[in-house]
Amino acid sequence: MSLSHLEEFAVAPALFREADLAATLGSEPLASVPLYLQVARLIERKIREGSLKIGSLLPTEIDLARTLSVSRQTVRHAIGHLRNQGMLSARKGVGTRVEASQRDSRSSFSVQSVADLVELARETEMRIVAREEIEARGKLAVELACRPGRKWLHFAGPRYHVPNATAFCWSEVYLDGRLAPIVRKIDVIRLAVFVLVQEQSGEHIVEIKQDIRPAVIDAERACWMGAMDGDLALEITRRYIASGGRLIQLSKTLLPADRFAYSMTFRPD
Repeated sequence: MSLSHLEEFAVAPALFREADLAATLGSEPLASVPLYLQVARLIERKIREGSLKIGSLLPTEIDLARTLSVSRQTVRHAIGHLRNQGMLSARKGVGTRVEASQRDSRSSFSVQSVADLVELARETEMRIVAREEIEARGKLAVELACRPGRKWLHFAGPRYHVPNATAFCWSEVYLDGRLAPIVRKIDVIRLAVFVLVQEQSGEHIVEIKQDIRPAVIDAERACWMGAMDGDLALEITRRYIASGGRLIQLSKTLLPADRFAYSMTFRPD
């Protein structure tokens, strides 16, 4: 391979500037976005606008960290976030390569922190197609860990990566009936529901418990996600616990199995 061909895929660190980080947020408060997501958004913007071309290599983690005045761990986390989205790849001895100009919203669903959960909600929208006020009884009361007859608002609908016409998952939420006015008249939600609840009610989520189990997609929900009746899926249930150990929200996310990725990193004690 000629030197000129190698240079075609090399990227100078000067492409990135510390001042660019603030520009990626627009009017969004700086403190509301984790630093690694600010870096990820900056890299993504460079790719979308063509400054970083498909096939080109990012500067090294050390160079990016120095240029942006962030830690190498922050850069590594940002790159990992975009790798999960299918936009970057990394090979030992080669570097981090640009693979796509947009996220592959059908291939994976990876949330490894509360910050990732908030970011996913900001970048997608839930369109509510069903909504009803219910009284929890029987198995539902057990699942919601409440006394029989307690009132909840139940709403559900597909969630999209805009402007995709096919939803990548199906979401449903049970919200404490006392908090129902917060979302009762909203038809499209572009924020994590628990964030909306915290901002407008003063409730504070102290813990999120997550369970994942296999499931099957029925015909009604399959049509929204471009799936088939009977396709295998994963159902993620999250319980949002407020002060005093009170469950105030339960959400369920149904994902076709081929759109889910789960990873963990273990380090010796």
